[in-house]
Amino acid sequence: MKFPGFALFEAWAVEKLIRSPTFNRTVHKAYRKINKLEPMEPENGLQRTGPSVLDHFKDEVRSQFRELTWQKRPPKQ
Repeated sequence: MKFPGFALFEAWAVEKLIRSPTFNRTVHKAYRKINKLEPMEPENGLQRTGPSVLDHFKDEVRSQFRELTWQKRPPKQ
């Protein structure tokens, strides 16, 4: 015999799982693999064509560091 509270929790958990994009993506991939269908997504998973935000950030930090280290410092007295 199940408790009514557990049945409500189970229904809520199943609904959350079914609506989850990660779960749906996994089910679609498994279905396509089992039925030997072509994958719908590109191999790398994302369709980025240019540098990422992290790449821009790294370049900016490098350029600022170069400017800082190559500045002429006043002579010590």
